[in-house]
Amino acid sequence: MMSMRAAVKLLLLSLLVFAIAFGIRRMFLGDVMPIAWDQEPQSLWALGAAFLLRSIENLAGVLAVIVLAFVLANVLLHRRRSPPPMTGSG
Repeated sequence: MMSMRAAVKLLLLSLLVFAIAFGIRRMFLGDVMPIAWDQEPQSLWALGAAFLLRSIENLAGVLAVIVLAFVLANVLLHRRRSPPPMTGSG
């Protein structure tokens, strides 16, 4: 079972990887489209790099969504299992 601290670290790491891949792709390969083969001539290394960076973005994004769902489910289950606060009567 994954602890909450590990899950939050994994979430932050996946968001960081997503941001880095997105930034590199937009900064260096902003005009290259990985799916536009017949539009205009593009170098193969740029096409491959754009495709790879976009794939990394997609994987990191999906991982972030899965970990976020795990964290939220874990928080909701923890709240449900915790006993209600004691009210003093006297």
